[in-house]
Amino acid sequence: MDMTGWISGQVFFQTVDQAEVEQINAFLGARGIASQILTQSEHMMLDPADPSVGVTSERFSIAVQLAGFPQVIGPVLNELVQRAHGGGWAAEDPGNPTTTI
Repeated sequence: MDMTGWISGQVFFQTVDQAEVEQINAFLGARGIASQILTQSEHMMLDPADPSVGVTSERFSIAVQLAGFPQVIGPVLNELVQRAHGGGWAAEDPGNPTTTI
């Protein structure tokens, strides 16, 4: 069976951990996969009379644009899903990545 055509789309990873953002970015960069980091920062005031008392949180989204033939994109997407669901983001060998696009 032959599969032809072109697949394109975006995958978003979300985290609140700055260290994980750096790991994901390094992982994607080592494989030549373009990505963009989007940051959302929220500040909740706990006491309206004292604006300095509050809680700040940051949430990160890493947007990955994928496009290509199914035979190329399939393994890349599979690896990203595996790593996002507990596989970790440590690159085995940055000089010899397992997946590149």
